[in-house]
Amino acid sequence: MRGLVTDIGGTNSRIAIVRDLHIEILKVYLTRSFKSATELFRHFQEDTGQELPSNWAVAAAGVRTKEKIHGTNIGWDIVRKELSNAFHLETCLLLNDFEAAAYGLAVVGEERLEKIGGGKPEENEVKIILGAGTGLGEATCVFCKETGWKVLRSEGGHSSFAPTDELEMDLLRFLKKRYRHVSFERILSGPGLLELYHFFLKKHSVSSAKELKEPSQVTRAAEEGDEVSRYALDLFCKIYGEEAGNFALKTLPFGGVYLTGGIVLHILSRLKEGGFMKGFRSKGRMKEVLKEIPVFVVREPYLGILGCAYRLLQASMTETS
Repeated sequence: MRGLVTDIGGTNSRIAIVRDLHIEILKVYLTRSFKSATELFRHFQEDTGQELPSNWAVAAAGVRTKEKIHGTNIGWDIVRKELSNAFHLETCLLLNDFEAAAYGLAVVGEERLEKIGGGKPEENEVKIILGAGTGLGEATCVFCKETGWKVLRSEGGHSSFAPTDELEMDLLRFLKKRYRHVSFERILSGPGLLELYHFFLKKHSVSSAKELKEPSQVTRAAEEGDEVSRYALDLFCKIYGEEAGNFALKTLPFGGVYLTGGIVLHILSRLKEGGFMKGFRSKGRMKEVLKEIPVFVVREPYLGILGCAYRLLQASMTETS
């Protein structure tokens, strides 16, 4: 089946024409260059000179209902009826961007996965995905014999941060002065990495520390040997592991734990040093259970596009069955 799939983020919008699970054409645009979803897709149509397919799956960063995605970081909403009318669509599926990424696990190639711990993934067992970026996304993937993979959405990133030692207790006190509710997302995100940097800046008062204002500056400074940035990055990896372990205990994902998002690719060497897996397994009596669960970093840059393609194909097969 030929279809159009889209992954619209706060910074970039990726649009592709696919045939089943194979990408035929893919374009990337700056989201802020457009005032509406219709304008974005018209531009893609003109840019490629292609007749657009009538079956679409559109993913975007925002709160999704069946009929609309409220683009909280995009600047405009995506309304299913408006797209269907404007482009004469037969199918128009809407997905949250992280929901699409989760569906992408169904088709991502093994060569795009880097294992950092655990045993061998079991076929058709539960998978979970965590993505630290602008926020912290979490989702569960379960296999249904008749329809294939199904994503169970969640807002688990907003669950309350639970300190595990005195250092993390100090971090909680530090963040409580700024926020009424301290969630894991307050820490496990780009803005969260900056919070950790400022926490250690205040805690250690290291005179050589630089005043950094972007998460990418923190990761870069850590690579260059800046002490405060290294403290921040190490604690980020440890708490990321602890939250992944929390999620794993609630779902028992013997199909694997999958880490995605831009941040993990920039800190992969730190994740592999052991702090993440130590935090992941630090669950007392359940340590041996978690040792068996495989953990991967996903290196696929178009995971959301692949997920939309899978979901579109899945929907078409369900309708014809």
